[in-house]
Amino acid sequence: MTTPADSTPRDGRTALPEAWMREVDLSLSLAPHLLLTGNVRDLHQLPVPEGAVRLVTLQDVLWEVCRARGYGALLTLDPLRGLERVDDPEDPRAPAPRTEDRRTADARIADLLKRYEGTEFDSVELRGLLVALHDLFSGEDGLTVPVALVVPYAAHALPSDTLMRADRTLFTAIEALGHTAPTIPMPGRPGERAFGLTLIWVCEQQDHLPSAFPVASDSVRVIRLLRPNLDRRTQLAARFVRRVFGAEAQEEELKSVAGATDGMTARQVHTTVRTAATLPPGPTVFSDAARLVRVGITDDPWAGDAVRRQLAGADAYLSRRVLGQPTAVRKTVDVLTRAAVGLTGAQSSAARNRPRGVLFLAGPTGVGKTELARAVTTLLLGEEAQPVRFDMSEFRVDESRQRLIGAPPGYVGYDSGGELTNAVRAQPACVLLFDEIEKAHERILDLFLQILDDGRLTDSRGSTVYFSECFIIFTSNLGTQPTKEGNEKENDPDAAVHRAEELLQQFTHSPDAYFNHFRAAYEDFFDRKIGRPELRNRLGDNYVTLGFIDKEAASRVLDRSLDSVVTRVRTVHKTELVVSPDARHALMDAAVAKLGLGARGILNLVESSVVNPLSRELFHRPRTEGSRITLSDLIPENDENDGWRPVWD
Repeated sequence: MTTPADSTPRDGRTALPEAWMREVDLSLSLAPHLLLTGNVRDLHQLPVPEGAVRLVTLQDVLWEVCRARGYGALLTLDPLRGLERVDDPEDPRAPAPRTEDRRTADARIADLLKRYEGTEFDSVELRGLLVALHDLFSGEDGLTVPVALVVPYAAHALPSDTLMRADRTLFTAIEALGHTAPTIPMPGRPGERAFGLTLIWVCEQQDHLPSAFPVASDSVRVIRLLRPNLDRRTQLAARFVRRVFGAEAQEEELKSVAGATDGMTARQVHTTVRTAATLPPGPTVFSDAARLVRVGITDDPWAGDAVRRQLAGADAYLSRRVLGQPTAVRKTVDVLTRAAVGLTGAQSSAARNRPRGVLFLAGPTGVGKTELARAVTTLLLGEEAQPVRFDMSEFRVDESRQRLIGAPPGYVGYDSGGELTNAVRAQPACVLLFDEIEKAHERILDLFLQILDDGRLTDSRGSTVYFSECFIIFTSNLGTQPTKEGNEKENDPDAAVHRAEELLQQFTHSPDAYFNHFRAAYEDFFDRKIGRPELRNRLGDNYVTLGFIDKEAASRVLDRSLDSVVTRVRTVHKTELVVSPDARHALMDAAVAKLGLGARGILNLVESSVVNPLSRELFHRPRTEGSRITLSDLIPENDENDGWRPVWD
């Protein structure tokens, strides 16, 4: 907007530096209602006559603009102290076009403040205040000095439920004030008139206002305050670096601060510089500080000694947790190490806000995808930590995206937010597990485009959530689904089991063909089936295929499972369970026969063949403390024990 002639410096005052300030200056003579939205809670740079710049609140800026326009007073509806006067009547800079008029205005405003002292403003009281302000300019003795009232938290000060008669009356009065606002001769400008009463409504987002507020009326000017641009952030950086570090900032430092704080408020720029002072010096100190400020934490959870000690033994730990998957473990350790040293996305100049790490784990059922995600969580966050898990089979329809980011305004659950955005906001440094990602609706997958590239997501309430401290894991069964051409059991609930067994037989002697099969299914899904090759590109080289477990891994899984059962019996029943070599051999034969089901198939085998019959045995014939029970053998038999009859001693 072109700056009007009457917004140039007056009375020796420096020109208003921000476009929105100049728009407010212009709008005072154009509309009786101003609605300020956007960056309204920030600090703003305001020049002073001496040539310096000071950081002030929005109300200070408004009074500076109103003062230069000849306003006699600026009132505010403070949520803590009620109706107050922002300006100082004794300020020598305050305009006084006519001394007697100014004295009259001060006296009548003082009476108004006294009348509403300590008032809690509901719809009735607020309407009364607006009418009283309007009446100040009525009659022959009406004020000839303009006055402004600021409502700094308009969305909360105004009623949201307009069903009450008092609420409807209030909004009617607000709209009527816009149409019948009193005008007075403009101070210092013969022949021109101005609005005697200006109401300035302030809220972060326009859609937070009640629907009855007359936003669309010609009497309301909507002015949006933007966050500081690059030039403003550079000026702020110079000011804050000098204040925090006690020295003038170098040009490279200013560029670093200004670039790293893109989209931040002046307060956040200040916090970034203060955070940088607590971090080890280095070329990325301001970028690191900005990232930490964005996610709402001041300490880098990845830079601690505990995480580094854990990751030092990550290879051995993950190999113990996920058996028979050396390639997947090695790839996972590489991603974790890259995340710990802050080099995730280092090849891209615009990757500072990307998630700390991303893994896409593919493979048939039971090979350890979910267990690997749990192991990564334990490494990063501690023994009791669990990943924030989302079963993507629950997000098959487009409308279910509301569960992730929240319902839109006007819908049930709007105030609750989304499950995903709430989880990351509550715990910025977390492991996010999206299980069976291929089952989600295509449009829900679009959310990950922004998460993986920019490391942020805007929820339904307009708040930005940052994922720069998250480790994201996707799991998928792509490549294991039954084919329409060659599998008549496509609708069979055990189709996945049959398909896994087919894949095992098909690729037992050709590992390369196995991995190529799953990679091709992965690329086909994103490139052709859902048409999102850009999402696959954002996943980059973080795709990992987990292979079928071999006999050695199956033996270790079986032993671990049996040891777990023995420990539980000893702890709960004070009884020693012994599994004989013959029984173990029988279980091993059964496990090898169904390697296509992976580790989960072995666990199910132990449950059906050992745990279930053992539970019945202990229930009907409880053992005394210190006794022993031996599983001496398992006899093949077609009964309720999945083909096995245990023999107990």
